Amino acid sequence: MRRKAARFGVTMAMAGALATGTLTAAPASAAAAGWFPYQGFRTLTTCVQAGTAKLIMENYKEYDCRWDSPFYMLWLRK
Repeated sequence: MRRKAARFGVTMAMAGALATGTLTAAPASAAAAGWFPYQGFRTLTTCVQAGTAKLIMENYKEYDCRWDSPFYMLWLRK
């Protein structure tokens, strides 16, 4: 039991550090480059399919699927 509790504590600390870093760094740089979040998806495959559809159907230049726990966030750039 102790191993699981210790492992869980480290995981939570790492997740907290990642969330803090992501919240402060990503939006400023993404907004400056013209990127904006569109929608979250459960799997990378569905995110890529939606991004490809946006490129074809609407005039977006690029898309990117980034892990944003607990889902993949589809980012688009006009």
